[in-house]
Amino acid sequence: MAALYFWLFVADDLRPDNAEPAIASQSDDRAEAQIFFTMTEVNIRDKPAMTGSVILGKMPRGSQLTGIVRSDADPSVVWLELSDGNGFVALANLSQVKPPVLVKFLDDQIWAADGALDVWATTLPDSNLLDRVSEGTQLTLLGTTEDNFIEVKLSGDRYGYLNDAQAIIARLGGKPIMIGFNPQTCAFSGEIGAEFAKIGAQLRAQWQALEAKEFANEAARQKAYAAVEGKSKYLRLRRSFEGLSLTGLAQHYESQSLYFDDSPAKVMDIFRAQGFDIGRDGLFTGTELYAGIAATRGEGAAYGKTELGCGV
Repeated sequence: MAALYFWLFVADDLRPDNAEPAIASQSDDRAEAQIFFTMTEVNIRDKPAMTGSVILGKMPRGSQLTGIVRSDADPSVVWLELSDGNGFVALANLSQVKPPVLVKFLDDQIWAADGALDVWATTLPDSNLLDRVSEGTQLTLLGTTEDNFIEVKLSGDRYGYLNDAQAIIARLGGKPIMIGFNPQTCAFSGEIGAEFAKIGAQLRAQWQALEAKEFANEAARQKAYAAVEGKSKYLRLRRSFEGLSLTGLAQHYESQSLYFDDSPAKVMDIFRAQGFDIGRDGLFTGTELYAGIAATRGEGAAYGKTELGCGV
């Protein structure tokens, strides 16, 4: 009788507050249907499993789904069992907040936050603060909205929104930098010009050291000169310019290059927007020297996808 009394009246009081499961499983008769919205195009499967299941159909982003959350089938994936009995959808692709329309997709680009940022639950003026991330936090950028927010995916399969999308996009490649460039003379100004000036000083010092050095014979001198003659000097960077990622620059024997971690077409579009006249072949028009934008080759490929080169 004492044992019966314990289980009827005492055991419930000793149970931890969090003993009630946050997500009801299939066997829980008390589970209630919940409403979710698709954050991406999602697959509807005939059973709650990634392997061994059949895809019955797809639902586009923004679709409303009603069902019961299940976590008892595949321990690595939580599923939504649709109330209409027509299948299962992975909960990682769903949110209880209807997503806004994305006007530009950012292709799940990974970005390390460059400072403390507020992540909002929605883009509405009265939105709740979902999270506050610190500098260095890895964020998955999904796309931009009409009202200048960036939709991001956080850890734990959570979705949120960063305000001032355009300012963030301008910083994706690193600290912003200005690029002053004259394709007629191949001259760069500002910080870029200063970096090329430093490289030029280093190369001159290297040659002066060779000229002052005593060699055993002329053959040794020529060998030393050949080791540095015509060699390119590279410098890695991580800076942003109007949404482009500037990743390096180089001083060659008779030319200079900037490298970008963006496609040639995108680099051309940005420089055209800055007022440069660039042909479909990527060449700056009206110049006697070579000045052009093209996909990188050779050593330059290690510094970026696209090269802006100028020289003879």
